[in-house]
Amino acid sequence: MKTLVIATFAASLAWLSSCSVSAAEAELVKQGEYLARAGDCVACHTAKGGKPFAGGLPMETPIGVIYSTNITPDKTGLGDYSFEDFDKAVRHGVAKNGSTLYPAMPYPSYARVSDSDMQALYAYFMKGVEPVPQENKDSDIPWPLSMRWPLAAWRWMFAPEVADYQAPANADPVISRGAYLVEGLGHCGACHTPRALTMQEKALSAADGNAFLSGSAPLEGWIAKSLRGDHKDALAVGARSNWCSSSRPGAVIAARCLAA
Repeated sequence: MKTLVIATFAASLAWLSSCSVSAAEAELVKQGEYLARAGDCVACHTAKGGKPFAGGLPMETPIGVIYSTNITPDKTGLGDYSFEDFDKAVRHGVAKNGSTLYPAMPYPSYARVSDSDMQALYAYFMKGVEPVPQENKDSDIPWPLSMRWPLAAWRWMFAPEVADYQAPANADPVISRGAYLVEGLGHCGACHTPRALTMQEKALSAADGNAFLSGSAPLEGWIAKSLRGDHKDALAVGARSNWCSSSRPGAVIAARCLAA
């Protein structure tokens, strides 16, 4: 009888523990979905008419066309990625096979994403996204420009150290949150900051100088405008009310840009 009671008690504890883990996991997936939306991952990793996050979107670069990758949990995507594999790709710019990713993947911006947010993103892509069996496309970059080893040198020279974003002392918490989203997950500078001849962004944050978010050269037929709050463009003149009325993330992002 005593053995039965102990076994029943142990089973009850195991059941309660599993319920707690499931609830925590669901919350982590929900947080990851929010972060994926903040980073607009679907925009680049979904081809026109394709399944969400299945990749295949062509991107024109100065050296040729590359295609976004499948980031669904299918085996053709992230299915066999550990968290460490995922983290290396997103924040370090290193693929699972050890090669360096093209900087069209904005890992210089993602380098400041926190460890906890990376865990949430991984949980979402592995457990909150529909698996899509779709092989990745090879790039249309001609040899010798298609060689990967120069990318490792580029990463060594221009990619920042991976470290959690640190808000300045006594900073407004709304502006600090906006800075984290703009400089990190939102990777706004990837399009809205001018690049040098060697293709690195001239500034990765407001602390790097006035080039940050000051607008880019034409990119795939369009020009990314300045997002700086210098009262010379539409953002400074009227976007604060528009962004703030649309969403809470938009409000904090607008606050950060207007403070730049």
